[in-house]
Amino acid sequence: MVLRSREAVRAAWGRPAATVAVALILSLLVLAFPTEAEEARAQDFDLTVSPVKKELTVRPGERVDFTITLINHTDGDLKLLVYPMDFFIRPDNSYEFNEPGYYTYSCSKWIEMRRDRLTVPPRSQHEEPFTLVVPQDAEPGGHYSVLFFQDASEPPPGMGVKPTYRIGSLILVTVPGDIVRDAEIKALSVENDFLSLWGPPEGGVAGWPARSMKYHLEVENKGNVHLTLQAQLTYRAGAGFGSGVIDLGEITILPGTVRYFDGYLPSPPALGYFRAEAVIKYGPDMYTFDTEKRAGSGFWVLPILWILFILLIGVGLRYLIRYLRGRFRVSLKVTRR
Repeated sequence: MVLRSREAVRAAWGRPAATVAVALILSLLVLAFPTEAEEARAQDFDLTVSPVKKELTVRPGERVDFTITLINHTDGDLKLLVYPMDFFIRPDNSYEFNEPGYYTYSCSKWIEMRRDRLTVPPRSQHEEPFTLVVPQDAEPGGHYSVLFFQDASEPPPGMGVKPTYRIGSLILVTVPGDIVRDAEIKALSVENDFLSLWGPPEGGVAGWPARSMKYHLEVENKGNVHLTLQAQLTYRAGAGFGSGVIDLGEITILPGTVRYFDGYLPSPPALGYFRAEAVIKYGPDMYTFDTEKRAGSGFWVLPILWILFILLIGVGLRYLIRYLRGRFRVSLKVTRR
């Protein structure tokens, strides 16, 4: 997996289908609206980091060497500050960063760096070495850190506020032992629809009547190691018309945390009672998905306003026809005389 710094801010750990997408951790700490100088500065920081996620399995007391690949796509030197940090992913998929050792599952202090500053020459690729040293008393399970590579160059003359650009690679360490891999679907819901009129659905395909129907899925990692899982949402008619399948993508969940999948049905059903089912799959690593969990929920689609509108039109047409018939009969009588 590769990450380019000029891409939009996305979570490399996953996306809700709407989403989602996949790039990681580009922090733009800007205190004012972008100026022309700042836009030029952003173009000067064009760095690729690979891999986005580095998975390692290391026993207590062991050391392992690894490298992170840096590619400078600019025509000038990229001066970088290198440092590890702890991170946490909130249920809404936003990130929180803290100093090394802040979280109990941190491995930031286990990472040995050759240097904390480096320069990548123009249009070149650089392999930066690191060493992970696992303590003898390390607890079995998952331990995590992010290695940041931050712009350390001087701002252009005349720039009042210097934006800070940084890009990271996640370090995911599993210490063997009593490993528990377990995910649970905590909640699944698709909102009922009773009052839709007309309007394009958010992120969906307009049908008749068009509507925005939101879904919400919560998944909890109840184990002691990170899980990379795939998720899918299907819905079908229990009594009515319409069905669909939504690929919610791939996401990685830290142990003891909850992640949300939120979005809108891309092809909302028309009428009836429907059953939604969420399916998640995960396994022992980020490439294997041999465990499956399911959960279901029901929802209604009854466009009451449209039904009332059609009934009103029907009643109006009925009275109009009766009125016209009465006028036609009077006209016939007058003609016969």
